[in-house]
Amino acid sequence: MNSGGRSMYTSSFIQNEFINTFGHLIQSQIVRNVRKFIFYSVLADETTDNSQVEQFSLCLQYVEDQSYKIREDFLTFVPVYEVTGAGFGNTVLETLSILGLDLKKMRGQGYDGAAMMRGQFRGVQASIKEKLPLTLYTHCASHSLKLCLSGASNIPSIRNCMGVIKEVCRFFHISAKRTEINDI
Repeated sequence: MNSGGRSMYTSSFIQNEFINTFGHLIQSQIVRNVRKFIFYSVLADETTDNSQVEQFSLCLQYVEDQSYKIREDFLTFVPVYEVTGAGFGNTVLETLSILGLDLKKMRGQGYDGAAMMRGQFRGVQASIKEKLPLTLYTHCASHSLKLCLSGASNIPSIRNCMGVIKEVCRFFHISAKRTEINDI
């Protein structure tokens, strides 16, 4: 309002402020959606970012009541300071509580196959199940698929087939006819 129309909003500070603001708006909308439904599940995966900070991505899965559509929404990245099953489990539960989700509605948890995540006695799933006994652990299907594909990609004929499928998808994606149909 004070710039007289000369503002470009191109500084990294302003752009990061826009990104953070929109991120918080999207996150709060996801939380509002999940609160409406009876149950939800948590999907988490940990990694190290470029600045060598251990963190995990947190996603929620839930079923919409009327359409029975399964939704999977990314919620946030959370830094992890205690890299143990109990520490990670506490961080997941604290994050969900801070965001305003009812932990009693959590019925599922999905992680990769790492021992820290899936461990029956000291893993994340055991830590959470101890506090919330109704949460069922399942190995993340996406991780299972990734493991299958990475193992199969060592076989040349399968690797070539995957390349052909990728090119066919790309062809249809950039197809003028498909674009014309989508514009109607």
